[in-house]
Amino acid sequence: MFSETLLDHFQAPRNVGEMEAADAEADDENPVCGDRLHMWLRIDNGTIVEATWRADGCAPAIAAASAMSELVRGMSLEDAQALDHEDLSEALGGLPTRKAHAAMLAVSTLHKALERYRGP
Repeated sequence: MFSETLLDHFQAPRNVGEMEAADAEADDENPVCGDRLHMWLRIDNGTIVEATWRADGCAPAIAAASAMSELVRGMSLEDAQALDHEDLSEALGGLPTRKAHAAMLAVSTLHKALERYRGP
């Protein structure tokens, strides 16, 4: 049902926890299923150098947050802004259609953090 990559990120999530003095942060929630995600970013010279998170949700939501935190490390802000849920789903080895919301939540939270970093 789930890929080995997704199960690995769920069973051994990476980069979990609050980040002190983050350069950007955001949270988001899926109102349908109740999954919630909070993400923190450290940014240096236009590059994401660290990403951490806390989530409350299903296994794919946890795995998506974990994978996102690794995927964006070392990525330019422009490349991170261009990420979509299909990119994250692919990084997880695929998601069942009914669980695509997990990748959407992680991507929307990332994009909100980037928007807050850039300001109005």
